[in-house]
Amino acid sequence: MKKSILLGSLAVIFGLAPLTACADTIFSLNYSACSSGCSVLPAGTVELQQNGANSVNVSVSLASDYSFRQAPDNNHHSLVFDLSGVSGVSATNIASGPTSQTFSFLGLGSYKDAGLGSNFQYAFDCTTCAKGATGTPTQSLTFTLTGTGLTESSFVSNGSYYFGVDVVGLDSAAGIGLTGNIGATGPGSPVAPPAVPEPSSLLLFGTGLTAIGGMIRKRMTGAFTR
Repeated sequence: MKKSILLGSLAVIFGLAPLTACADTIFSLNYSACSSGCSVLPAGTVELQQNGANSVNVSVSLASDYSFRQAPDNNHHSLVFDLSGVSGVSATNIASGPTSQTFSFLGLGSYKDAGLGSNFQYAFDCTTCAKGATGTPTQSLTFTLTGTGLTESSFVSNGSYYFGVDVVGLDSAAGIGLTGNIGATGPGSPVAPPAVPEPSSLLLFGTGLTAIGGMIRKRMTGAFTR
């Protein structure tokens, strides 16, 4: 009985431990290419999380000063980025918040966010966002990208910029109604995963569970023999 409890406890512990070792990569949207404002920086983050082989979860979070907007021309897209060494890229699980909008993945092509250098390979557009300041801002965009060979390191810089985001200012600090593109200039920073307990700690934990199991068994045995 004790042996089975010990083995079961350790199996659960060691089975769960690797799940905590997955690091994310976060890019800071720290460069303003707005012609008339967007002075609050960083304007948000882009977070990448490996989602198994050939799949990455992407989460764009804007600061409270900004919202995504509906671009009026081909020089502004909600999100642009480049990938290296990846084929057959598609996007699923597209969601936005706190107000839900329709974001369309444009696929492989040539897309420009003015002020952020050369054209990018991939883009998203918000087809229902407001063109200017809005009382119901959309400040997050999440989706899952899949493609052959896709990893977090597949996201590469286009000259000086890894990502571009088209925003509109919501307050006086960012300029109410001011619009333009924001870029992430530097390589992403890995986020350290939670510490995994040392084997000795895991063994002590498992031994403790075994002791508890033994106490329960002893009490149950005593109850049946009375």
